[in-house]
Formats: sequence, structure tokens, C-alpha cells
Amino acid sequence: MRQKAYAGEVVWIIGASSGIGAALATQLSSLGARVAISARRAEALARVAESSQAEWVLPLDVTDLASIAEAREQLVLKAGRIDRVVFLSGSYSPMNLDNLDLEQVRSIVDINLMGAYNLVHEIYPYLLTQAAGQLSLCASISGYGGLPHSQPYASTKAAMINLTESLRVEASGTGVDIKLINPGFVRTPLTDKNDFDMPFIMEPKEAAERIAGGLKKRGFEIVFPRRFAFILRILSRLPYWLRFRLMSKGLRKP
Repeated sequence: MRQKAYAGEVVWIIGASSGIGAALATQLSSLGARVAISARRAEALARVAESSQAEWVLPLDVTDLASIAEAREQLVLKAGRIDRVVFLSGSYSPMNLDNLDLEQVRSIVDINLMGAYNLVHEIYPYLLTQAAGQLSLCASISGYGGLPHSQPYASTKAAMINLTESLRVEASGTGVDIKLINPGFVRTPLTDKNDFDMPFIMEPKEAAERIAGGLKKRGFEIVFPRRFAFILRILSRLPYWLRFRLMSKGLRKP
């Protein structure tokens, strides 16, 4: 990608206090974007802003609709417009379905799924008034089909894939571009919680490079790593009896 591919563009990254979001802030700043970063942790955001050269720091809580609205108003007031919004906020906690922590389940659903709906509620109508701009939601290739030991995280990501597909259809002809981001395993504080081997795991910098390149392309889905995504897509298209048999063979017994 050419050095200043994003020159002058106002890009708002939500979920930028660590991991992919922090790496993407650095990547897009290096490509000439004027970057705004948001997350709940103001201190962490300040460190990311310093290292990434992000121009605006807008702390918010994606579960709080009013805080998203306030941050949007502040950014429009300061920058004059918003060209791209990237939703990367997410929560994850490993658990099995025979031992659910329902309080944690509600928190994950609130952040991952309701957070996305809150963002759409506040940002999509604004982009429609511009008749331009881009909204990208980050789901996961774990949302392609039901996987063992992946709940409730994967179910929220499956719902986000569905939501983003619907947005893409409804946005047709409006001038607003909708993108779906489906990463595999990326080395972040979330995946550090896993105690199993993660196939094709990549570093946040590489993930950020893939996203930065994909946001500029015409396609709908930004997916990586492609080999792992291909395996999961094929698995999700198999007859249930065969899919369940294959998955149960590789299932780690308690």
C-alpha cells in the first residue's frame, strides 16, 4: 500500500486501547489518516495515542449509548466529518456450556453484540446524512459455525456477521460502504486467555496491515488468515452428521 493511501481521511477506531485496535491506529496514522481512538480505558488510550500519533482521544463505553453519541458529536465538531468508522470492541472469556458464568455471558453479549447495535444506531444514520463514508464491524471466523468451547463469544460473532450482512444490503445505493472484518487468532490480551494451541495465529501488526489494505478494497469481507477461514467455511457447509463427527474426534475431553 502506498505511503499516504489514507491522506487526510478521518478514521475513528473504537476498541483501540490494545491489540488489533492499537496496531491499526499506528498503521493508519503511518498511511496519512487522521485517527480518532476510543475505548473505555482512558489511560490506555493515552498511551496508544502517544505511540500511534492518533489525533483525537475519545473515551467511551460501547454499552452506553449516550457516551457513543457524545463522542461522535465531539469528533464531528473537531474534525468536521467522519470518513471511516471501525468497530473492534470485544470481550471474551473461555467457558464450557456445562459451567456457564451467566453474569460474564451477559457482559460479553452486551459488549460484543449490543455494543455493535449501539454503534450502528449512532453512526449509520450520520453516515447516511453524509451520503458517504464507511462503517466496518469486526466479527470473527469463529462465527462461521458452532464450535466447541467457543461460547458465548462465537455466538455474538455469528450475530454480528448477520447484522453486517443486513447492513450491507440496506446500504446499497446510499453512498455508505459497509465492511465485515473476520479475523482468526491474533495474539492479543483476549487470546492470551486460551490454554490451547491456536492455529495460524498472527501478530496484531500483521492483522492491522490486512485490515488497512482491505478497507480500501471493493470487497465486503476482510478475512484472515485465509487458509484457516477456508477450513472453517468448508466445515460449516458439511452435513451436520459429518461436521459433528469430525469435530467430536478432535474435541478435548474434560
